[in-house]
Amino acid sequence: MKDKLSNKVSNLSPNAALRMMTLSILASASLLAGCTTLGGAHHAAMSGDSPPAPYAGYLAAHDNVQHPLQLLGGPMEVQVSQDVGGVHVSLPDFRRLDPDVFGTPAHPRAFAGTPIIDGVPMMLRKVKDGQFTRVAHLSPFGDKAIVMGNGHLQMDVVDATAADAAVSQDKVHFKASWQDKKGNTYEVRCCKKLAAHGMEYPSFGGVATNGLMHGSSRVGTALMPTLYNYVAFWGMGEILKNGQVVDAPRLVHVMLTEYVRTKGYALAFDSQVTPQRVHLHLMVPPMMPNMQHGGFKPSPVKTGFMLPNGKQLPFWHVMFQNLSVRARHLENGWVSFPQSQ
Repeated sequence: MKDKLSNKVSNLSPNAALRMMTLSILASASLLAGCTTLGGAHHAAMSGDSPPAPYAGYLAAHDNVQHPLQLLGGPMEVQVSQDVGGVHVSLPDFRRLDPDVFGTPAHPRAFAGTPIIDGVPMMLRKVKDGQFTRVAHLSPFGDKAIVMGNGHLQMDVVDATAADAAVSQDKVHFKASWQDKKGNTYEVRCCKKLAAHGMEYPSFGGVATNGLMHGSSRVGTALMPTLYNYVAFWGMGEILKNGQVVDAPRLVHVMLTEYVRTKGYALAFDSQVTPQRVHLHLMVPPMMPNMQHGGFKPSPVKTGFMLPNGKQLPFWHVMFQNLSVRARHLENGWVSFPQSQ
């Protein structure tokens, strides 16, 4: 671990980290690659009609913390790897809305915050027979996915800082790759910088271990089901195709969680989560902060992977499940984690 992390990971400044964190898990204002834009409804929500994110006060309390407390029990190191097998790559889709997370038109939930990135405002929800059915626009979250081969993953992280702060002692070394049917190799590397402080929900210093995320937790997009997170991180990395950097810097979010796919690889509702299995999610979203005007602007990822409609896939949402996982508190020995099936 010491050799891998010998180059100390620098952290985003508080203001930059605040802006970057919103991007961690999202569907975008315009996912391009054949996806429709959110249009006027999106801009209305972005302009202030949508209520503020629920963690605003909590995050404000952590803005300027220069000496954050450590994780209880001391820093934890987690190593995750995959050496064989393929990966599942998500395609743009219309996410079905789970009533356990989003409620009903009479009693809606999870609508506050930046649309799609955090909550889903009412004007972006389809309704039928008195129930929400699906999001009105395409996103990286849904039931559509394809399999790519030769998946490889090496991840080594330390969770030292407990909560959001202006600085963090968390560390990440991450590299993942996979191949399409034509033999092209795609790769994501991270992290030159970590998001030490969140914007609409916490980043826990950049690395988070052992807690609920997504869904009803309101930590991350509600379009993913509520799930137990064993380890996650948010940071800035780079995108490669056939060994060449094609896009950098890009926000990268990774998490090792309970299994949240069902028959046909559909994205689960909360009641369909499988607690006895795990898989790892890699997300590189198609948005970047608007440094001149504030907020966020569409910025499709240069993935280099072409969709059947002739347009480029504008994000990476990749899932690995042939995993080997080890974790330890740095003062103690290694404890092996059951391998995913």
